Amino acid sequence: MPTSKISVAANVAVISAEVATVSALSERSERRSQFRFLGYAFTLLLAVRMSRAVHFKQSKATSTTLRIKVQEGLRVQLSTKMYEAYLHCRTKCFLYRDSAVGEDSDFIKWQDNVQKDYEDGAWVHLASRFHPKEIFLGTPSFPEVQSHRYKLIGQYEIATADFQASLSAIKLAPINSSRHPVEYQPVRAVGHERVSDNDRLCLAFDALTLSSVLGHGAESGTLVHGKQYRTVTIHLAKWMNKARRIVALIREHENQSSQAPLILNRHCGECEFQLRCRTIAKDHDDLSLLAKFSEKEWRQQHDKGIFTVTQLSYTFRPRKRLTTLSRLQQHALRALAIRTNYIHVFGAAGIGKAPILPVYIDVEGDPDRDFYYLIGLRLWRDGANVQYSFWADDSSSEKTIWAACLQVLATLENFRLVHYGKYETEFFKRMQTRYRDYSTPTLDAAVAGAVNILSSIYGHICFPVYSNGLKDIANFLGFHWSERSASGRKALVWRSQFERTRDPNLKLKLTTYNAEDCEALQIIAEKVWLVTAGAQTGETVDVGLMKRQFPQRFGEPGFVLPEFNTINEAAHWDHQRSRV
Repeated sequence: MPTSKISVAANVAVISAEVATVSALSERSERRSQFRFLGYAFTLLLAVRMSRAVHFKQSKATSTTLRIKVQEGLRVQLSTKMYEAYLHCRTKCFLYRDSAVGEDSDFIKWQDNVQKDYEDGAWVHLASRFHPKEIFLGTPSFPEVQSHRYKLIGQYEIATADFQASLSAIKLAPINSSRHPVEYQPVRAVGHERVSDNDRLCLAFDALTLSSVLGHGAESGTLVHGKQYRTVTIHLAKWMNKARRIVALIREHENQSSQAPLILNRHCGECEFQLRCRTIAKDHDDLSLLAKFSEKEWRQQHDKGIFTVTQLSYTFRPRKRLTTLSRLQQHALRALAIRTNYIHVFGAAGIGKAPILPVYIDVEGDPDRDFYYLIGLRLWRDGANVQYSFWADDSSSEKTIWAACLQVLATLENFRLVHYGKYETEFFKRMQTRYRDYSTPTLDAAVAGAVNILSSIYGHICFPVYSNGLKDIANFLGFHWSERSASGRKALVWRSQFERTRDPNLKLKLTTYNAEDCEALQIIAEKVWLVTAGAQTGETVDVGLMKRQFPQRFGEPGFVLPEFNTINEAAHWDHQRSRV
């Protein structure tokens, strides 16, 4: 048979398979619509499984054929920006692919400026090691690269059919190979002090893009990091394998109709698409709205037919003699608290009582530089709440503000430090290590006995909010910050701007933000201790006294529609196919 006829026959077969798939999807959609009015996601899931059992092999083969054709026809040029975004969030990666525009964020601008300044400084530091004739800033011609004319090339641009990248630098280095005695290796400048796995993966991606131009991969690469421009050599074999797998995963979703699911995560707080994604998630009541709800848990619940926070709330089952809550039970209890808008208390006896004199402490610092510049204290003195703010203009003043803080604490009796989260816990440890000459038995005991309110809340109290963040809970309790956009990330921007301009208004913003954090901490702590004391209010529910909303019963189930019995029986098909 001629080649053209074979091609036509193959296309006809593919089109027929596509038509069959569309028909199957149409039938499946009609079947789902019959039960949508009940709102039970598990019935929808089982209905899908019934149709999948009939059309499983045919639809799988057809979808594979279609996916291959799409990938062959729409090859996307993968950029460094897309790859870096994928390491944090797949949705962000594909928004970049589609040229989506996010919100203007001071934090993102600040991050970009800091990174650019650091790359400029790293280039000057690296270039100082070479003769001026051995370095080149920009992208030289390919013959010059092949001839190894330059030992160090900065801001090297790569643009191929598959990749688009801008490398901080590439440098010529000797290797143990008779075929290539020297090779260009990627150099990546990262502004932070600590090197992360994501930094190594990004360096591997640089090596991958470089190999697409030079024809062979680099054995090693260099990361420049920290304010001293320290260098570390990374052996790339393992990391390039991981980078290739990530590139393959991105390629799977090149077609816009094959979009990755939107799942919120910790990176959302610093993303320009945060408002967009969170709005979509709230519209769908998505499970990822719950803080620390992992992607694995998200998929497990979807496999069970649970897609929303409201649906998850109905899975919480109060039991007698329940002493601890599993991770899933904690999520379900939080979902129940959100649905009912009540504070749910579990095992409040393990929280502890309110101290005689609580001293609320909140600290601001730069984690990457390991530097603390503001300590806030709030306490009750002479019949009123008193706020102390200890400010450091630079790192040399850190010792001074710690000493001033200790002087205030030394005047108090029977006090107990109260903070929120582990940041202050690390602060206490580092201050004791750095400034041992200020240590006294009394102050050491006060630091050792500090109360972390977040630890008291975790596993015991579920507020009707999506996370245990200070601002989420304080907002629920009626407290609001004067600067609505204030956050820990925004504080980093303000501090950076202050160090550059010495603007007193920025200092006022930071001290006000810190003082309001202390006030919010006081409101939350007092609410927690009120609950611990057993003061049950109309907005509080004791989990130990709850009764099941839908008690179990034995016997033959009765269904509203006879078709539900068929769906219920179909629930066993997956188990029989995979286990029997």
